[in-house]
Amino acid sequence: MDILDEILSSLRLNGGVVIDGEFSGDYCVLAQFTPDHFAPFFPQPDKLISYHYVRSGRMVIEVEGLQPTVVEAGGIAILARNDPHLLASRAGLHPANASEVGWVTADGVHRVKSGTDGRKTEVWCGFLGAAKGAVHPLLEALPPLLTLNASGGEAQWLDSSMRFLAEEQPSPEIVARQAELFLAQAIREYVENLPPGSEGWLRGLADPAVSRALSIIHKRYAEDLDVEGLAREAGVSRSVLGERFAELLGEPPMRYCARWRMRIAQNLLRDTDENTGNIAFAVGFASEAAFNRAFKREFGEPPASWRRRIEDEERAIAQHTAVEPLPPQRVHYCTARDGTRLAYSSSGEGPPVVKTANWLNHIEYDWDSPLWRHWILEFTRGRSLVRYDERGNGLSDWNTPELSLEAFVDDLSSVVERLELPTFDLLAISQGAAVAIAYAVRNPERVRRLIICNGYAQGWARRADPAEVARRQAMLTLTEVGWGSDNAAYRQLFTNHYIPGASPKQMGWFNEMQRMSASPENAAKLQQVLSEFDVTDMLPNVRTPTLVFHSREDQAVPFAQGEALAGAIPGAAFVPLESRNHILLEAEPAWRMFSDVTREFLKD
Repeated sequence: MDILDEILSSLRLNGGVVIDGEFSGDYCVLAQFTPDHFAPFFPQPDKLISYHYVRSGRMVIEVEGLQPTVVEAGGIAILARNDPHLLASRAGLHPANASEVGWVTADGVHRVKSGTDGRKTEVWCGFLGAAKGAVHPLLEALPPLLTLNASGGEAQWLDSSMRFLAEEQPSPEIVARQAELFLAQAIREYVENLPPGSEGWLRGLADPAVSRALSIIHKRYAEDLDVEGLAREAGVSRSVLGERFAELLGEPPMRYCARWRMRIAQNLLRDTDENTGNIAFAVGFASEAAFNRAFKREFGEPPASWRRRIEDEERAIAQHTAVEPLPPQRVHYCTARDGTRLAYSSSGEGPPVVKTANWLNHIEYDWDSPLWRHWILEFTRGRSLVRYDERGNGLSDWNTPELSLEAFVDDLSSVVERLELPTFDLLAISQGAAVAIAYAVRNPERVRRLIICNGYAQGWARRADPAEVARRQAMLTLTEVGWGSDNAAYRQLFTNHYIPGASPKQMGWFNEMQRMSASPENAAKLQQVLSEFDVTDMLPNVRTPTLVFHSREDQAVPFAQGEALAGAIPGAAFVPLESRNHILLEAEPAWRMFSDVTREFLKD
C-alpha cells in the first residue's frame, strides 16, 4: 500500500450512488449534492467529494474559475469539494429551470431526466463522504475538478465496478472502498503531471525526500522516530528535510508524525475492541496516561469519551442503512467414523452447495462476520449452503484421534451423508481444495460442480520452496509461543498473511476468530498436517466440471498453485483474480468477478 492508499484508507470514507441521470440533445443542469439528495438514503456526510461517471455519450463539466472539461463515455469527473458545477452538452448554455428537470425517487436512487431530442448521455452520480475530524490535508490540496479517463482493460473494470455500485446498491462502506480506487488513480495521474514549481501537499507526494519521509512515518509511526533519522533515510540533511516538509506540507515532520499516530489511534478506537492501553502502545506511547493527554490535546476529549460518541453516531447511521438480512442458520451435529463430533450448519433454500472447511472455521462466529457475510449471502441466493467445522477447530471436537487428509475427507463425507444429499456442488477455499478433490475423485456421481478459490494440491512442506518453508516454520514457532495470549500481535502475523488488504475492523475480527476457533496446540498441529497435503496424483482423475480461481498476489498460497490445479484437472477453467487477499473481500473488484463467474457456472 503506498502513501496515497494509506491516507485514503485512514479517512474511513463512506459513499453511495444516488443519482441516475439521463440527458439528451441540448441540456444543461446545475449540479451539487445537497441534503435533499441524501435524505431518503443516507445521512449527509460532513465532508463531501462528488463524482459523475459517464456511462454513455459525452458531457461538458463547467466549474467556476476553470476551463470547461469534456468527459467522454467511460470517464469520471471528481469534484473534490462538491463545488456547484454545470453538466451540459456544450459550453455556454444556461442551466434549465428546476421545473424542466424530471425527478423520480425510487429503488434507492433519484432518476433525473433533462434535455431535448438528440444524442443521449447517461450518467451515474455518487459521493464519498467523511467526518470533519477525519479530513486529511491532502483532500484540501486537491483541485476543484479531477478527471479519470480509463482505456482498454481499465475501462472494462471501471464500467463493471460502477454498474455494481449503482445497480446492486451495496453498503456505503463497499461503495467507498471501490470509489477510493478511482479517486487514488485520478490523484496519481494529477500528481504525475504537476507543472514545475508547484507547491503544497500534492507536490510533497512527488518530492523524493518528503515522500520517503512520509512513507517511513506511515509505516513506522509506532517507533521512536526523530528528524535526524528521517533525514538520514530520506538521503538529505536535517535542515533540508525540515524546510521542504514545512514548505510543502505546512508543518514540521514530527508534528505530522504525531497527527498520523492520532489518526491511527482514532481508527483503532473505532474499528477494534482493544482497550486504550493496548492502543497507546500500538501507536508508540510508553504509557496510557501520556496517550490520553495527547489524544485530548488533538481532539478535545479523552479517547474513551471519543469512542463512546462515535459508537453512538454509527448506531444512528446504521438505522438509516438497510442491510440485506442473512437467512436463518440451523446448526446441527453428526459423528465421523472414528467418533469425532462434527458441527455443521445449513441456511437458505434450493439446490445445495457444500463448502469444505478451511483454515480456520467457526460456523457460529463466522456467521454475519465482515469477512464471510458476503460469501454466505452469495451462496444462499436461490440455493442452500452447507458449512461445517472440521475436526480440531470451531464447534467440532478439538480433542480428536486423528488429524489427516483422510480424516478431513471423512468429515466432509459424514456431513453430506447425514444430510442425505444425493448430489451437490462443492465450494473449496484454500486447504478445502485438496479435501474436495479427494472426495470428488472417489464420489464422481455425487459432485455436480466444483469451485476452487485460492486452493492448492500440495502443502507448503511438499512444495519445498526454501524461503516459504523457513517463513512457515517461523510462523509455527510463533503459534506455539503466543497464539492463545491476549496480545493479538502474534495472530496479526497470520492476518497480514491472509488478508493484507483488509480494513482494521476486518483484521480485528480475523485476529479474534483465530483465538476462538482453535487451541495453540491444534493451530500448530493443523499447520503441520496441511503442509503435507498432496493430491497431485488425483488431479487427472477429476471428472467433475471444475472452475478454479486464484489471486495473483496471494501471499498464503502461490498463484502457481492455482495454475497447476487448473492445468492438471481435465477441462478445468482458470480465472486469475486481481487481488492480494487469500480470502476475497467484499469491497474489492475481484469479489465481483468471482461471484459473477461462479453464478454463471452454477446455473442449471
